[in-house]
Amino acid sequence: MAPQLTRRSFLALSATSAGTVLSYKWLQPAIAQLPNYQINAIQTGEVTANSALIWGRGDRKSSLAVSFSTSSDFQGLVNTVMSAEQVSTETDYTGTLKLDGLQPNTTYYYQVQFVSEARQIRSNKRYGLAGRFRTAPAPDQERTVRFVWAADMAGQGWGRNPDLQITAFDGEVIKGGYVIFDVMRKLDPDFAVFCGDMIYADNPIPPTKAIPDVVGGGTWVNAPAKDFVAISLDEFRANWKYNLQDEKFQRFLAETPIYLQWDDHEVTNNWYPGEILTAEPYNGIAVDVLAERSRQAFFEYNPIRGKEIFDKFQQGKHLELFILDERSYRGPNPENSEPFLEMLGTEQFEWLKQSLKASSATWKVISTDDPLSIVTGGEDDRDAWAQSDSKVLGREAQLRDLLSFIKAEGIKNVVYITADVHFPAAISYQPSRAVFQDFSPFWEFVIGPINAGAFGPAGDLPLDPSFGPQYEFSIFPAEPNLPPPNNQFFGSVEIDGQTAQLTATIHDITGKAVYTKVLNPED
Repeated sequence: MAPQLTRRSFLALSATSAGTVLSYKWLQPAIAQLPNYQINAIQTGEVTANSALIWGRGDRKSSLAVSFSTSSDFQGLVNTVMSAEQVSTETDYTGTLKLDGLQPNTTYYYQVQFVSEARQIRSNKRYGLAGRFRTAPAPDQERTVRFVWAADMAGQGWGRNPDLQITAFDGEVIKGGYVIFDVMRKLDPDFAVFCGDMIYADNPIPPTKAIPDVVGGGTWVNAPAKDFVAISLDEFRANWKYNLQDEKFQRFLAETPIYLQWDDHEVTNNWYPGEILTAEPYNGIAVDVLAERSRQAFFEYNPIRGKEIFDKFQQGKHLELFILDERSYRGPNPENSEPFLEMLGTEQFEWLKQSLKASSATWKVISTDDPLSIVTGGEDDRDAWAQSDSKVLGREAQLRDLLSFIKAEGIKNVVYITADVHFPAAISYQPSRAVFQDFSPFWEFVIGPINAGAFGPAGDLPLDPSFGPQYEFSIFPAEPNLPPPNNQFFGSVEIDGQTAQLTATIHDITGKAVYTKVLNPED
């Protein structure tokens, strides 16, 4: 069994002094006790028709160099790009490099090296860490596109268990760690969308946990454990490294480009800007202090461009993906029953509306890290869009404005994918069932968790009726907080290049399809 990892307890902090006391200098003694998670991972992200981001982590001050080729053995033409800025302690030795001038709809093979100077780069054969990716089709190209989406990883103390074993849909036995990534690889997706809660910074992972009797009982083993709640920058970094240590996750990332967003557990449960965290172990820390550190680690440990999390990406003629940030600009959760409450903020909301209006893609898929009508949180902590009142209140007012804009502008074929609630569902929205009716019918598909506790609706609450939702499919666990392999789900979407037909599928941890919906595009 792996040794339990601990962090020195912090002194109780007042809200007024939190920002000062939690400076990097003050945290040095705690940081020194953090585990040194050794990782050997590379990632590709935000792939477009002509570019891609490549991420890696070195072990010393050096420059990130990426060699890439259309040849799997790196024979013939090989291009090499080296970063102008060196990785160092300032970035925890992580770096991201953009490859430009790529050809659309083309498979590229790449290798990552960290070098002191250009002459040390080896590019004529496989060397160092190697992976592959396929660029997006050109915006006018009719190619079939397939992607998966996932969320909720290493939550509720269910971490990397070497004894976890499943039999995949094709008969292969997969054992140890994050087994679901080997399953998702079998679908050969063009890319993956990570919908948030891809770390649980606020959840310790103890050496062992009791498995509920309803699923057989016994003892769950976490190897290694992660026995701390993230407060310092290095502790947030350590959460990403904990996951990246997993070999199955590493293989998936090396050959599957990702687009990603964050949700609450990248910082702490149900957080919102301006909140003061009074409970242990935070003891009066302003959540904005934590969010700043978490955001830095998020950008360091993932291939993501720019300074904003919200973005859009086109994948051929028939798909444009919209990634939202529903944490950075939201209003306070306790005010979600007021007449209006921000979810996206003015800038992001206007960007989303105008981007949807300008999109030439057949399907507009919006990745929302919080569900639209599933009620989450307690009575004074409604964390998603809804709050279980039939009136359009709080964040629903912004959703109402978005839905009416989509209808008024004649924007067709909008689909929502989401997670967060730790159960799978397919929800149809119909104006005829709704309190607010000035919108076009649409679908929302929900997945998760992929390696965390499985739950049902908060307090067994029904869907908020404001926009006429109805469960067309759902699976709730026999009791709360069931571990893998019980009630773990991911999703896939395939859009046919010729017919533009969209097929959304919800898969269990073995890859078996438990629900499929085929949608034909509107002209």
